[in-house]
Amino acid sequence: MKTLHLKSLAYAAALCFAATLSSCSLDGKYEQFIPQTELAVIQYTPDSGSWYVLNDFGLKLWPKNAAAVEDKPQNNTRVLVVFNVLFDEKVSGYDYVVTLEYIAHIDVYGVTPADSATLYAPADSLRNVEEVWIGNRYLNVDYYYFYNADSAKHSENLLCDTAALQRGGSVKLRFRHNSNGDRGVKYRQSIVSFDLESLRSAVQADSISIAFETECRNSTYRKDLTYKFKN
Repeated sequence: MKTLHLKSLAYAAALCFAATLSSCSLDGKYEQFIPQTELAVIQYTPDSGSWYVLNDFGLKLWPKNAAAVEDKPQNNTRVLVVFNVLFDEKVSGYDYVVTLEYIAHIDVYGVTPADSATLYAPADSLRNVEEVWIGNRYLNVDYYYFYNADSAKHSENLLCDTAALQRGGSVKLRFRHNSNGDRGVKYRQSIVSFDLESLRSAVQADSISIAFETECRNSTYRKDLTYKFKN
């Protein structure tokens, strides 16, 4: 099995992500032998030290080939996993037994407080945003960005309108992708997760209404979401 950083995952992302993200239904039903792609978190069991994949719907996926993985994933690592479902073995406490094809590490950041001047400061435009959604405790952004030679220079932020946050109601979260000088015409796909629990200390409520916004090359992408804080 290969362990890859997401920004070098063009093959797996292009092949699987857009098509198979919807293949995991909310009731947790999968088709056997059909490759699946999901965002998840790696979890280790405290007693035996073995690990499993906890997907964003709360299902535990036990990797049958975990012992063969040379580069062991770290506990609580945010990942994109490509896997096949097996039905020839039942494991107590796990929803599915799977074989892993790829694990890609997903960059995770906290939400950054910002004033209005910072929130609307000029930024490098994205090519486009494919989708924005909330899974588990994360706001996920699937997008394409332009680059030239050194994509490692690029950075991502999710800026929070702190004044609106303090007033209550809908809070604007503005996504920024900065090339930091690496401008170009080539483009690639990336996925990044932002930990919405990082807003907990500033929100005196059980949930938060989010107005997501970002500037793309020829348009503004907007989406309204609601996040309920974890107990």
